[in-house]
Amino acid sequence: MSEGSSVDVDADRDGKKIGEGLRQRSQRLIVRLQQMQREMESNASSNDLSANQVVNPLQPQICWAEARPHPNQSQPSARSNSRQAIPYGVPVSAPAPVAMPLPYHVAFATYQATMQIPCMQPLSHMHVVSSPSHRLMAKKKSKRTLRNEVEALQDMVKHLSHLSPDVNAYACQLIRKNEILSQLEWSQTRSEAQPQQVGYQGRHRHDSEVSATNDGSHVQQHPKLGRTQRNRKKNDGSGSNGTQSQKTELEAMRSYINKIVQRYVGMDHKLSEDLIFKGNFSDLEAHAQRLVAAGYGRIVEEEIRVNRKNNRQAFIIMSTDREALERDGIVLLPVARRYAFEGDKVRAFVLNPDTQGSSKTAEPSSGGITGGKPSLSLADGEELSDDTESQGSESDTDNVVVISSDNCPKAFVIAITKQTELRQIVGTISFTNPTKLCDDQLFYKFRPYDLRVPMVYVPKDACAAHIGNKQQIDVSGLLYLANILETDCNGHCIAELIQPVGRVGNLDDELKAILFHNGLRDIKPFEQRFNDIYSQPSPPISQDDLHQRKDLRKMCIFTIDPMTARDLDDAVSIEKLGDNEYEIGVHISDVSHFLIEDNELDNIVKERSTSIYLANEVIHMLPQSLCMRCSLLPGEDKFAFSVFWRMNGEGVMLQKEPEFCRTVINSCSQFAYEHAQKIIDNPNERFTENDFPTILNGFNPDDIRNRVLWLHDIASSIRKTRLDNGALTINNAKLRFVLDPISGEPLSFEVEKQREANRLIEEFMLLANQAVARFIHESFPDIAVLRNHPPPLTKSLKALREKFLALGFELDYSSSKALQESMVRLCNEAPNPVAMNACLSQLLMKPMARATYFCSEGKSEPADLWHYALSIPIYTHFTSPIRRYPDIMVHRLLAAGLKYCTPPRRTPDDLHTLTKLANERKYNAKMAGDDSGNLYFKRYVHNKQGIYMRAVVIEIFQHMMNVVTLESGHVISINYKMQKVLVDTHGAPNYILIAERNLKQSSRKLQLLSVVPICLIIWDKKLTGFLKMGEHI
Repeated sequence: MSEGSSVDVDADRDGKKIGEGLRQRSQRLIVRLQQMQREMESNASSNDLSANQVVNPLQPQICWAEARPHPNQSQPSARSNSRQAIPYGVPVSAPAPVAMPLPYHVAFATYQATMQIPCMQPLSHMHVVSSPSHRLMAKKKSKRTLRNEVEALQDMVKHLSHLSPDVNAYACQLIRKNEILSQLEWSQTRSEAQPQQVGYQGRHRHDSEVSATNDGSHVQQHPKLGRTQRNRKKNDGSGSNGTQSQKTELEAMRSYINKIVQRYVGMDHKLSEDLIFKGNFSDLEAHAQRLVAAGYGRIVEEEIRVNRKNNRQAFIIMSTDREALERDGIVLLPVARRYAFEGDKVRAFVLNPDTQGSSKTAEPSSGGITGGKPSLSLADGEELSDDTESQGSESDTDNVVVISSDNCPKAFVIAITKQTELRQIVGTISFTNPTKLCDDQLFYKFRPYDLRVPMVYVPKDACAAHIGNKQQIDVSGLLYLANILETDCNGHCIAELIQPVGRVGNLDDELKAILFHNGLRDIKPFEQRFNDIYSQPSPPISQDDLHQRKDLRKMCIFTIDPMTARDLDDAVSIEKLGDNEYEIGVHISDVSHFLIEDNELDNIVKERSTSIYLANEVIHMLPQSLCMRCSLLPGEDKFAFSVFWRMNGEGVMLQKEPEFCRTVINSCSQFAYEHAQKIIDNPNERFTENDFPTILNGFNPDDIRNRVLWLHDIASSIRKTRLDNGALTINNAKLRFVLDPISGEPLSFEVEKQREANRLIEEFMLLANQAVARFIHESFPDIAVLRNHPPPLTKSLKALREKFLALGFELDYSSSKALQESMVRLCNEAPNPVAMNACLSQLLMKPMARATYFCSEGKSEPADLWHYALSIPIYTHFTSPIRRYPDIMVHRLLAAGLKYCTPPRRTPDDLHTLTKLANERKYNAKMAGDDSGNLYFKRYVHNKQGIYMRAVVIEIFQHMMNVVTLESGHVISINYKMQKVLVDTHGAPNYILIAERNLKQSSRKLQLLSVVPICLIIWDKKLTGFLKMGEHI
């Protein structure tokens, strides 16, 4: 092979590795440079222009070519008063003199293109690629050619940014982040007029300090870490021996504390010298005591919670009083929380909630015309969306102090008093371009799924066993389980890899990662021996079984469940006793008969606590054979717990207390909601056996039809009474996917609808849960397992009310009843009731507390037992023992209260522990279910290569807004600078204006409740929304 051909082969191989990345990254860099140049020139010219002048917001066309004017572009003079789509108050950028362009021939591996770069002409006149995929003329390159082109690219970027230190600094930051560009030689230009930033250097790693009140114990060092690194961690950044990065951390802490205190007292008030923090980390306790003595706040020891969408923001849970106007302390800087993890117990200083200074001195955010790539900045009080990269920054921006304008009391952590166990996380790792965090060790970046965890670093040497002799492509796309070993003083989480979980993009592997990510990795299939216990057919009912059970096998009892349901927990019955008198029964599977308290299987089930409902499967709480043994399938004798009421046709009780008993039942049919709804919709139709599932035990379609109609009428009356008494209903969309039977890919989706048949079952299940809750609490006031729902956050509802008042809508949140009536009234008054309902449902979910299980010991006040959403004094879960372990505990209490057995042996302390575990498992299972639904929805959008939907605006910020899709109920963050339309944010957070770049249509005002068409696509593996202008709603 000749030398020339060998070079071509090498170039082709190398080009595949770096060409595409170099091309795309350079395009993005140029787009951002263009945007910053345009913004700076616009700001510079605004000082010389009148307020009546407007900008011509024509944007560059997407092409690689010599810069030329847009064909429709006009050149208004600096004093023109054009009536364009962009609103009043935006300055004109005066046309710059045209200079002789400097040609640069820029080519990339396997691609080639030519562009003219003007030296003096504004970058807004240059045509730039903003799309990630463009087909250019392919041409193989030699290594020499590629090297020359890289040098030309470096030279081009230098010319683009040499006039502006800000642009140059940002270019340097982008290059340092990029895996390809970071290998290039680059020198950041300095300006004496600009503050010099400390470059990224090898950083010494330190443990998060634990409070001295905790015996001064530190996190146990991992044996794999070298002695040299461990010795470096002893320095806490105090004194003159601290490294530059340590000093930066300490300076950031000082700046943060002094700023939040200054904001608290007011910017016009001068702090005394003793209240200005100038000490070291070890002096935080003494300084906090001085602030307490001055009456500025208090010291607490509570758990810390990290924002799921922005790991730089954390909250200190200070109180359970949800009626308080101010509640949780907020920590706005990672170093200010001492890099505490979610769930760590911390000793912290929290300012008083009645902060005067922040409201007086808060400055409104300035607006502007945007449209381009994502912004890295945030408005005050604004959360980072999933589309914003909030972790793993290579720059030192974590030390930038940002004071939020929200009214949560600001706080800082003095010390971590109790750390959570070292966490195991799931994420992806890049085995390229290791980062040097200290002088003698390199680390690979590990990006966790859990956004509460910052970027994680894994020692390169420790990864050798996972890489081995494998090719780079074989290991780069894997999901890994990692164990966090420590967190250094700069917030770097140091971890070790445990095992690969699967491959990115594989649905089964992604679902496994979702379980790991949500703390459900210990949920494993049951051993076969547990399934073998109940695999044989159920034995016949004996006389001993009937000794303490009522035989109801001849009664017309049937189930109504989703069409595909197999775990049938509940059945219903109704018998007409007189002209206007009925006996209604709810029959629940008696799982506690089979699951003996504290035996081996019971101890496994209590740890699982709940079934997990994913988009494609159900992970059962019980062994599959036991599920089938307990499921109330038609034609089979089953053990049950039954509750009976006597009431009239209007749902009024005819006896004071319901009747509870253990029973044996035999369901005559397995109805689906669709079958019951068909009867409700056609009450006078005569149905045949072909219209319904098989009906057994001698009953016919008329028997079922009559009973469904009776139950529907009574349930409707009970529901009306319940809503009149203050019950609150907030319905969020739940998707159901149709999957390909072979590949498992989502083919379509539909929103599960709540109709009268669903509400029929819901009402009687609620009635049974209330009745059982009263009974077990009266029987066992110290060990009853109940469910509580606290009131919502008043301050959040107050802010929401003000938003709606600005639009002319009155939202009354004085009680759950008033809130429910307001929701109904607003939906009726709104021009688009569907949009109003979607908006209210999402916004009202945020201030709502999470309902929780609890043991009744020590709960004597009515507020401790009250359920806000249901507006009832006491409640529990009794009706789903196949899928919820708390229901099984309630069954055991009910059986003991009815003298069927002795009281449960578990103590109140045991029940406190079990209910806490049940709350955690239920929440984790819900999050896993939501994540799996989002995974399948993203895969559906990806397979469709984008879909169009309508969405309603629910929140507007300075740099982004949140919308809810009306067809699927997804909350989508719209980043203004990613849009193909122009966005004017001068009116944010009240409204924004959007306009097409070609100005063919007038601008449109978007505010709360505005309905807009959007396009959903998958961008950078994330669900991303783009506004559409040309389509009518």
